[in-house]
Amino acid sequence: MKKRFASFALHLLHPVIYGKGMRKQDKTGQRGTKLRKGSIQPSITAMLEALGYELKGELKDTPARVSALWTQTLLAGEGKDPAQILQRRMKTKKSDPVLVTNIGMHLVCPHHLSVAFGQAHIAYLPADHIIGFGVLSHLVEACCAKLTLQENAAQDICSALVNLLPAKAAVCSIKAAHPCHRLLHPRAHQSHAITWAEAGTKSAAKELRALLKSSL
Repeated sequence: MKKRFASFALHLLHPVIYGKGMRKQDKTGQRGTKLRKGSIQPSITAMLEALGYELKGELKDTPARVSALWTQTLLAGEGKDPAQILQRRMKTKKSDPVLVTNIGMHLVCPHHLSVAFGQAHIAYLPADHIIGFGVLSHLVEACCAKLTLQENAAQDICSALVNLLPAKAAVCSIKAAHPCHRLLHPRAHQSHAITWAEAGTKSAAKELRALLKSSL
């Protein structure tokens, strides 16, 4: 029933939210979609009515609220370009690694449309530019706040840092709780998914990974 509902919801929402759907990685290593700006309110209304609910009382304004939540918050990353975000960079002569941990993130599971919450931990080795810590937070949102797999989100962060900053190497680890996994599997109620990704010079990435692991 849960799988059928998720499939039904995606069938309703996907054509409204997206144009031609998910794009493959581009030359910078980024994945994305062509996000439509129209309201998904009619689709939410159709979904609730198909499930047998009447849109009155507490449900009266639910389609409008859900439409705003999805287009303005849950998929906020779709409207952000990592290349533009990383233009806010600064020249540096230092070559020390930069680590930022526990950056809050969320993503939308493309399999069940549930929202996963967690933290992103990032380390990168500068070439001749660095970015502010706040810029890293914006990059995390751009790569995570969308319909994406956790593994892909971590890789997109690393690819952006190496291809667009550019950095010599980058490593990212994401730890997140996935409600769909916790609900569908009784023994997974306290589970977290931890994924790692890297990009750039392999020897530098290996050192960054060890350094990031020791800081967590």
